Amino acid sequence: MIMRHWMDSPIFTYGRLREWRIFTRRQGDLPNAETGQVCFEINTYGRAVVLPGVTTEPATHSGEVVCMCVASGQGAVHLGNKKTEIREGSTFFIPAGARHRFQNTGDRELEFVFSRREPSPSDPKGFDHKHWTEDRPRDQWGALFQGHWNHVYRGPNTGLHIGDIPARKFSHPHNHPPTIDEIWYVNKGQGWHWMRQEYHPHTPGYALWLDPSELHSLMNPGNTDIEYIYCASAARWIREQAQKKAEKTPTAPAAIAAALEQRVSALAAAYRKTGLSIFGVDQNLGEVEKLIKALKK
Repeated sequence: MIMRHWMDSPIFTYGRLREWRIFTRRQGDLPNAETGQVCFEINTYGRAVVLPGVTTEPATHSGEVVCMCVASGQGAVHLGNKKTEIREGSTFFIPAGARHRFQNTGDRELEFVFSRREPSPSDPKGFDHKHWTEDRPRDQWGALFQGHWNHVYRGPNTGLHIGDIPARKFSHPHNHPPTIDEIWYVNKGQGWHWMRQEYHPHTPGYALWLDPSELHSLMNPGNTDIEYIYCASAARWIREQAQKKAEKTPTAPAAIAAALEQRVSALAAAYRKTGLSIFGVDQNLGEVEKLIKALKK
């Protein structure tokens, strides 16, 4: 768990855009909390601002896609001859190499939370823009997807999305496959982010990068909702899974049992790492491990 406020991050100004780089790509195998070099594949993550009445100079990011969420304000994105209106709650995706400008059409700062990274096979094919109030896909039972328990998504995912944790609720403790970058930015409200046996205040302006292997949860002990901006990047993991699928050959039952054993062992290790003792879990894990060993014979 590495937490950093945008005000404690280095600022860059170019083309009339102010940019605070909260997290960047790590150099080597380990994250560096002091410099913010923590990400596996996100090159730059941060906060950006366009002042009222300002239009930025045209910019391109060769070899990088740009994912942005409007935290406050209103304006427009210009791509070529196309102009798209944006406002608080808008999320949009700019493909690699696309020439773009941002325009602030309001009377206060146009504030973004953004990430830049290498393209992923799951990315949209071109510019994509949505607002959280738009209809979202429903599951097979016709219900809106709510994520982990009370971790409620408030908008379609275009690299970043806005979500809620309702008052006096918390999201389902969970972890992720390795090399996935997951960053939470609290936009409104105050809560606690829990990981292992630690928890830390998570208030507006703080971005939190999480080790994907660690169980974690955002908790809301207050009486008002927490609004967060969520960012995740799994391009490397997606490419690795696609490569494995392409190389996949018929699997023997013993290999299936071995893969199952590896997955269960990883889940058990993550659970035991928290130091928690939940009634029945250890007993059931032992029974599952016995069944897997029987399958391997």
